[in-house]
Amino acid sequence: MIGILVVTHENFGEAALQTAQLILGKQENALALGCYRGDSIEAFCEKVNAAIQALDTGMGVLVFADLFGASPYNNTAKVSSTITSNFRCIAGFSLPMIIEAFNMRESYGLDELTNVCIQTGIMGIRELFKEIKIFDETNK
Repeated sequence: MIGILVVTHENFGEAALQTAQLILGKQENALALGCYRGDSIEAFCEKVNAAIQALDTGMGVLVFADLFGASPYNNTAKVSSTITSNFRCIAGFSLPMIIEAFNMRESYGLDELTNVCIQTGIMGIRELFKEIKIFDETNK
């Protein structure tokens, strides 16, 4: 089973995991790490490294980071050369992406799961009134 790690500012990742588990039920092999104001960069990097190693059961780990170029993402990038586990990192995640990862992590390999989650994120962006218009036009 592919491990899931969510790295974010503060407790945003924990809330995302809890929400996904509210929808899907308890999920194994998943963890959230928050980067808090005043945290040591070195200590957070060590936590990311340890979490990826712990979550890797042989299938790899998919890491979701909240913002491209921000501390959680940058610290994951910083330790990427020292991590011996196979992992991928997607920045700018959404709840549908995490749900997709949980639903499909036993069906796909790590690279394919990464691509599927990115596509899920893209397809999950919708505008209410445009969707209402499309619905009304197809149901005439």
